[in-house]
Amino acid sequence: MSAQSNCPIPMAIRALFLSASALVALAGSASAQSIAVEGLEAAKAFTPGIEVARGLNAEAWAGTSADRATRLLQEIPAETSHPIVRDMLRRVVLAGLASPSGSDPAFERARIQAAQILATPDEYARFTARNPVAQDPALRVDAYIARGNLDAACEISDAITQGRGESGWVRLRAACHMARGETAAADLAQELLRSRGEEPVLVVPDPPEGFWIEAMELDAAALDRFMTDLASDLDMPAPPASLVGPSPFEISSDTISQTDPAGGTSADIPEDVLDDIEVGVPFSTDTIVSDDVTDVDTDNGAEAGSELTALLTDMSPEATAKLYLLGRDGDARAVSEFVARAEANGLDTARVLSRIPAILDPADMAVANLPLFARYAVVTRDIAMMQALFDATTDELTRERLALASDAMGNGFIGRPLGAGLELALAETAPNASRDVLMALALGADLTEPVEAMLAEAVLPGTVDADWIGIDHAIDRGARAESLLRLAEQVASDDIAINQVANDQIANDKVADSWTIYRTIRRLRDAGFSDTAGQLAAYEYLRGL
Repeated sequence: MSAQSNCPIPMAIRALFLSASALVALAGSASAQSIAVEGLEAAKAFTPGIEVARGLNAEAWAGTSADRATRLLQEIPAETSHPIVRDMLRRVVLAGLASPSGSDPAFERARIQAAQILATPDEYARFTARNPVAQDPALRVDAYIARGNLDAACEISDAITQGRGESGWVRLRAACHMARGETAAADLAQELLRSRGEEPVLVVPDPPEGFWIEAMELDAAALDRFMTDLASDLDMPAPPASLVGPSPFEISSDTISQTDPAGGTSADIPEDVLDDIEVGVPFSTDTIVSDDVTDVDTDNGAEAGSELTALLTDMSPEATAKLYLLGRDGDARAVSEFVARAEANGLDTARVLSRIPAILDPADMAVANLPLFARYAVVTRDIAMMQALFDATTDELTRERLALASDAMGNGFIGRPLGAGLELALAETAPNASRDVLMALALGADLTEPVEAMLAEAVLPGTVDADWIGIDHAIDRGARAESLLRLAEQVASDDIAINQVANDQIANDKVADSWTIYRTIRRLRDAGFSDTAGQLAAYEYLRGL
């Protein structure tokens, strides 16, 4: 096993879809390269799905034609790692919704292909079990090839009789013959494709395998055993005694601030809200860290610190497993390093964090990697965690940004009106000032005269984009699913531009259009997705950390 795995699964799938080897044609692509899906019945009035957080109502496709829905599903920004964008896409693709008007097999195929990108292996298994269309041989082959499982695809190909002469099946058989060492048969199949003027080679991505794939497919108990067994092969002192609690990343209401940092009256989270939070949601809480947890034997603490220092330069699976154990036992630095390695291998940050049962001290989180834990709190909508990090931080600019993110989600703990202090945010020294203010205004903050005057003088890049015409019309039609897909594309494009600037791939004067985030948040609210608008703004506010 290697600690480094192959490219992220979503990237591999997208590469397959765009390559000449794609087995199932996307609408409008060259049908000569695809296996025809025969015998699919017209889509039913309702397309089954799986349970997803904050799923859409069953009529969310109302107002969108099947052709348009199919095209939008084919164009989803699959490569994005932005967690809010992926959540927006998952709510449309994986949930059970009434089919759009005039839906046909092309819509079903596009939806299933999108599900292959967005669902975890376990989710996709449940999704296909509820969608008989997904059992069509061509779609099953597409899913197997996307994950690099040529053997499984070949088993299906061997049993195909109807349509066996289609170019897509011939191309697959050529790959199967080649893999089995049947060179003459492979050459014959490829020559047939060349005679048709078609691509003879099926490009199969490397199968996702190794440490990370194996680890993330295990349930909680099996994952703990896997990590413990693997770490035992590392010749290092054992980590301190486990401090595992009943709920991942538990925090405590005891450490939540009882006063308004601005000097006003207490704006603590009401007890009924805390009661709701105590239901075992990641970063949620009964106890942030109690005295008996923080009062760990200092020898053990020193030992753990020494272990961590040694582990930071060891990228082996055994060392990474040891990081997991140290994180499970309360070391926020180990959690941060473990997640960084997972991210480098294409895993979703929130999913990885949710798999580590631990009680972490907010002060340690703030020191180890405050942006990581704060963004996770936004993704999981954990205001109590945000406040705990706020209280554990002394830097005023950081505290202001954490409070701003919390305000954006509609559950601010400072007790001030949304957008209060926009004049200060527009100060010349504030980074991303105009972007921050536009997001607050998009969320409904008051546009005071001083703010309006300052914005009028600010240099705000802007573009006219036909995409926004499509978005406006989708909202006007009440086409909620379509609106969410279109807006997700805008956020993904904005995210790419910002990351390019951060990586010096483009000049700073090409920075993402601040109007894009304003319009996106505003349109999300117009379309009835105020919760997503607030969550997106909160996540974006934390870019400043």
